[in-house]
Amino acid sequence: MLNLQFIRTAVMQTVPYNWALVKNLLSPEASLELTASFPHREFQLSTGEGYGYYWGKILAPSQDIPLMLKFKDDRWRQRLAQGRLTSDLRHLSHVWRQLIQGLWTDTYRAALAEMSGLDLKDCVMDIGFRQYQSGHQHFPHTDEPNKVLTHLLFFNQQWSRDWGGCLRILKNSRPESAFKDILPLSHLSVVIVRSENSWHMVTPLNTPASERRLALRVAFFQNVA
Repeated sequence: MLNLQFIRTAVMQTVPYNWALVKNLLSPEASLELTASFPHREFQLSTGEGYGYYWGKILAPSQDIPLMLKFKDDRWRQRLAQGRLTSDLRHLSHVWRQLIQGLWTDTYRAALAEMSGLDLKDCVMDIGFRQYQSGHQHFPHTDEPNKVLTHLLFFNQQWSRDWGGCLRILKNSRPESAFKDILPLSHLSVVIVRSENSWHMVTPLNTPASERRLALRVAFFQNVA
């Protein structure tokens, strides 16, 4: 399902920091099926000053969950207790189970490592669903310090630039310091290497009531165990 060669051959940009645009990671047929069966249940609203979006269950390989529970951040323990951190994929459609299992493979991890130049072999991975609707945004941030790399996959078959909801690569912490705006279209995905200046955001959404920005976030964290 995953065309990993498109990760290996993507160009890692170095301005304003290390990031890459990956095209056609999924076939159009697989992308359509994934969009049609994107999960919509058991999402929670994440709120705070300047942001808000819906986040779903966090999926992690069974061998990584015990390592997450050793992190100083106790959010992992809370999520496990709430049933929101799991390696159980039975709540997903068949095609989504295929995709997640593909993302859990060593070959996917190796493709990202080859493209980024990072050693991801011992990193802990989690995968999270994201939904944004009108009024939502995600403020400028660089990601938490123990995150090594993020891969953002999008699942909207069509999207108007007038709706906002772009992933904005920023030159600095100011929302207006746009370097590049990337529409959340299903043939695109973005890799971001975390650093002290890896500023990015999701621009405010102004969408019709029927439209939601659909995304999957794959994250690799330093194994601190």
